Amino acid sequence: MKKKIFGGKSVIAFADPRFVNHNYKSAEDLEQEANALSNFHGGGIGYVGQGDQFLDFAGSGVSLASAARNAKPFVITFTNANAAAREVLLCPGLIRNATGLMATGAFNDTSGAAGLSGQSGSPGSIEWFNAFIEKFPSVVSGIKIATQNLAQMDQVMTLVKESPFQSHSSKVITPGIYASEGNFNTAILTIPEPFYLTNEHKVKYVILGNTTVAITLMIGVSLNISKALRTKVETAKTNIENAGGAAVVSKFIG
Repeated sequence: MKKKIFGGKSVIAFADPRFVNHNYKSAEDLEQEANALSNFHGGGIGYVGQGDQFLDFAGSGVSLASAARNAKPFVITFTNANAAAREVLLCPGLIRNATGLMATGAFNDTSGAAGLSGQSGSPGSIEWFNAFIEKFPSVVSGIKIATQNLAQMDQVMTLVKESPFQSHSSKVITPGIYASEGNFNTAILTIPEPFYLTNEHKVKYVILGNTTVAITLMIGVSLNISKALRTKVETAKTNIENAGGAAVVSKFIG
């Protein structure tokens, strides 16, 4: 193998007789090939959300890898006082005031039929939660269902991404498949199934007649533009102050 100089670029000639055409590779070419073979680009497995200023993790969560075990719960109790089943919207999708959207007190189901009521078991009201999801799209890490009507555990939750341009297939979560004979408390079921609550996702859930059911939504991470703005402003303040002092910060940012 010989090293030669062509046009200011160092190249390596392979002297192996099999390379009859003398395939030359520049040092830059070899470096690019080496980088392509390496899986090290400054850290681990790549993007996991850690340090992303637009993501707001619950509790001590710092990335999508730890979001589920640090999720913050929101509890809603629904009561269907009718003999017939009713369908409620946990997330309305594109139409924010869609019929059937969960609410505090009495509200109609997705078909407009009366008989449903809702109550928050968390510090904030259901309306606050709805408003939060509208402004801060979130990922549900899992849900918990509690009811004395065991048949309610088999009622599905249907999720569909809405678009005015095309139809999307639905995702169906069937809580009953997570039941186990090892679970002695049959009135409570945990479903470790993640899904989105955003302004383009509609989430529907059927509640059987004469049934009360409590649903806990575990929010693992939210997209928070307000948090990103605060973080960026604080970073800018620090940089400007380092360059010109506190008076400069006050002048340009306040």
